[in-house]
Amino acid sequence: MSEPITKPRVSAAAKIVLVLAAAAVLLAVFALAAPGSKFFFPLVSLWCNLALFACVLLVLRVAGIKFDLFHKAVLVGLWAAALVYFFWALGRRSFVYIWDYVNYINKQYWAEAAFLQGPAAGFQFIFGSFAEDYTNFITLFLEFPFCLSDRTGDSFAFCQVFSILPMLLVLLAGLTIKVGQMLRVKNRFWYFLIGMTWMVTYPWLRMSAMLSQPDWFGLIFGFSILLLTLDFRFEKLEPVRFCLLFAATAAIILSRRWYLYFVVGYYFAYAVLVLVSSARIARAGQKKQALLQVRNLVLFGLMSMVAMLILLWPMVSRILAYSYAERYSYYNGGGFAAEISLQFWRMGLMNLVLVGMGLWFSLKKRKMPALPCLAGLEILLSMLLFTRIQNTGSHQMLLFLPGWFLLFLLGAAALAEGISRFRTAKVVFWVFTLVFATSVRCSPLTTIALPGFLVDHFPLAVTEEFVRLDKLIYDRKDLPQIKAIANWIDTHCAEGEISYMIPHDMLYCPDHFKNCQLPATPINDKLAFGFSVPGTHNFPMQFFEAKYVLTADPFPQTFVGNGEMSHKLNERFLAVRDEYFALEATFDMGNGTTFTIWRRTVAPTRAEVEYYLSAFKEEDAQYPEMFSQIAESWLAARGL
Repeated sequence: MSEPITKPRVSAAAKIVLVLAAAAVLLAVFALAAPGSKFFFPLVSLWCNLALFACVLLVLRVAGIKFDLFHKAVLVGLWAAALVYFFWALGRRSFVYIWDYVNYINKQYWAEAAFLQGPAAGFQFIFGSFAEDYTNFITLFLEFPFCLSDRTGDSFAFCQVFSILPMLLVLLAGLTIKVGQMLRVKNRFWYFLIGMTWMVTYPWLRMSAMLSQPDWFGLIFGFSILLLTLDFRFEKLEPVRFCLLFAATAAIILSRRWYLYFVVGYYFAYAVLVLVSSARIARAGQKKQALLQVRNLVLFGLMSMVAMLILLWPMVSRILAYSYAERYSYYNGGGFAAEISLQFWRMGLMNLVLVGMGLWFSLKKRKMPALPCLAGLEILLSMLLFTRIQNTGSHQMLLFLPGWFLLFLLGAAALAEGISRFRTAKVVFWVFTLVFATSVRCSPLTTIALPGFLVDHFPLAVTEEFVRLDKLIYDRKDLPQIKAIANWIDTHCAEGEISYMIPHDMLYCPDHFKNCQLPATPINDKLAFGFSVPGTHNFPMQFFEAKYVLTADPFPQTFVGNGEMSHKLNERFLAVRDEYFALEATFDMGNGTTFTIWRRTVAPTRAEVEYYLSAFKEEDAQYPEMFSQIAESWLAARGL
């Protein structure tokens, strides 16, 4: 009797791959049938999100992570809480997106416009940016559900909660479980609850979302790297794990260039960990296994470096050729020593207590001392490398989060393991830290982890001016006046005519007026960008081309770094203003600031250009290609 024919089993992973491949084929057919369709880019974005989520699930599978009902319930609860929080927090403020806070919103608009020209133009817009400091890679994942919103700045921020947060939550849950397994935590309920909530509520993670900076998208790949490496010592070659590691490494660099500092710092620390592990087992008599680990590590490292150089050569070549330390010197606030202090204030006392608890737990219990060593070495190396260029902004704190979160989980293990003793006090401490973290102000000027209620009701004399300006920027009361000036410029500047605004700081800069009506930008081509940061902004020839020049009193209005240039330009302007301009309009902003608009009455001359240029002799000596050379080229083109 013949054996019954059985159908071959297809794994869940294979089914997902087949479904994604079929969807990709359908997208290709759709692109050929309807090039330039407004639905193509959202469908591509949906496919990218599904593919990335599938990769996240594969990372968890390779890492040996499984969720039970409790884990899933916590994940759903945290996501629901996040949706409610962000809906409330974004709706209660009045914030105008400028500079880096509007950068990716504009990129999303431009990506949409590129795909409307056709799939080829759209993908060229994406892939052609890989050599730039701000790539367009992330736009692939944010178009859906952004296309379904009203496409404002706040909508862009809220849509990130849908696109990024679910995957990030799943990976953080996996990381919590993985560290718990390595530490052999007994009280898994309290450990998971405490560890997850501490990480999710961390202020500097939430700040990126609140300010519409999708830099936190890169953490999806950062935490994937951790999950794939924490308990892996290259005992054997695993092609799937290696492919995922390589893809995550390439993706995190493409998401933001400065994540490269995390990549270098972490992989160096991890290599040290593997080598120490190999030396230990060699001393135990397993020399063959030790040599195998080292061989596999070196083989993977070399192959990855070669592949990365080939695939990301445009970006690599730019990094090697570009003098970032020189160009970003404006943002160097004191180097490594200053960064240590900055990290202290950003972490806050509560988080430092958590880290201390974790270190004590690891030392006393002798549980996985490699974990705090790995985390600490990664943080220090990344910090050391980054501060060779500049000091970190609030969004760049994200590159240290994988290391800090490992230390947080050690603290969670310490609290959970002994929670039966003094349970009430420990639960109160945990709840207090959550309330503290979720109430930290998430505005552009925030540099210290202080809750909003503390700042509002218990003001400190040393922070009084800071808080005043912070409130003016983050919860604006002058939006009607900003819109009124924007409308005035739109009305008085015909096609091809421009205005120039001298102020260029957090309180007022051209972007406030360009972006006050997003997604509409009627004066985007009628108001010049501005001039402020040496090594970044060119000498403003548009100042001389402008029909109108705007300035403000008082000037400057907010904290600026040493070397900021707009105040020099304003001083020169005020000294000779009446020779070249006539007062056209005045606007009271209602907060102590008055804007004046001046109409040019005399055509620019060489003498006028040289007069303004002479105020920037130091900057010109350092960056002649951004000052005198630009000025001379402009003058020559006009026969001056």
